[in-house]
Amino acid sequence: MIIFDLRNLVLCFVVIAISFSCSIRNPKSTELFTGDLKEFIVDTLYLEKDTKTKILPSDLTYIEINGVEFLYAFVNYRLLKYSYTDGKLMNVQEFEKEGPDGIGTWISGYLITENDMFFISDNKQIVRSDLNGKVVDRMKFPEVSEDRISANFNTMNGNSITWISSEKKLIVLDVPFVLKEPNLSYEDWIWVFDFDSGESKQISFKYPEGYKQFLDDPELGVYSHKYVSGKHLISFPATDSLLVLNGEKKFWVDGKSSHTLIFEKGKTEPHGEWTVFLPNLNSSRYKWLLHDPYQKIILRYLVIGNEGKDDLKLNKTSFIILDEQLEKKGEVFFTNEMFSGFGFSTPQGLYLKLIPQLSDDFEGYVRVRVDI
Repeated sequence: MIIFDLRNLVLCFVVIAISFSCSIRNPKSTELFTGDLKEFIVDTLYLEKDTKTKILPSDLTYIEINGVEFLYAFVNYRLLKYSYTDGKLMNVQEFEKEGPDGIGTWISGYLITENDMFFISDNKQIVRSDLNGKVVDRMKFPEVSEDRISANFNTMNGNSITWISSEKKLIVLDVPFVLKEPNLSYEDWIWVFDFDSGESKQISFKYPEGYKQFLDDPELGVYSHKYVSGKHLISFPATDSLLVLNGEKKFWVDGKSSHTLIFEKGKTEPHGEWTVFLPNLNSSRYKWLLHDPYQKIILRYLVIGNEGKDDLKLNKTSFIILDEQLEKKGEVFFTNEMFSGFGFSTPQGLYLKLIPQLSDDFEGYVRVRVDI
């Protein structure tokens, strides 16, 4: 049970820490706007945790069923169902790792929909189950060419699986853990799995020229993807523009920060039989894309660089904001000491997880609204 006095304590902490503004700024203008993310915070949502839940994810799934609103989280083979907007835990569904309804022993990505869940299982197949843990379908991953070296289907770097329910198609990404030289000529990074025909096909693009300088860097060689209104949006970590794939068309749109960015390559070090990847954490790097279909905005998360000294370094970050027509509208700034740069959308706004959590019994998420 959540103690209301503790809620008030946390809320006061948030209000003090972020100088919460009672009047939310409206940036509607023909000019690009800039601001502090805290200016767009509306309130805070708290979600209960049971004794088996150590930590909740930054991204949950909003689903409305027969007029009733829920939030879902998948944690350690358990599907948690919450009442929205009071944050009460309503149900927990256990999933099996092995057997007829086994979803696998290594899950590198998942997607929750109104009726199904999809899992990237053991890097060899997509497993589809219902929300009660019963497996209803499986599709094997395709073989890839030698240029790819080894496929890595996953949702790393803030990527996500996309289900197109009207077509029964699932979009899954092959994201390199690090970029290798043969990958520069490889193209088949996006895969579409058709659950009606049982077939899969690829959607192709190449890394831009110049990424040879970022080989073996786990930060500056990892792309991010988002599927929005029939378009595939690709964000490269050291490229200001966004690549757009729309059917047979490929073009670039402005996704640049207002700050001057410095991209600095990391290095690798051999340690016995292992290779340790050491990214340069002072480097600027464009990370993932978020899409809020309710506010009709796309947010490009950016790590501008570090600020502070010694062990007190903080990531100075921002969201570059575009509308669904891919027109850049502005940029809001924050540091990683207060908010996660990853979140989830509801009709009431975008939620970002608070970094300081003051209770083991629940976790808080701030609600953000940006009216462009």
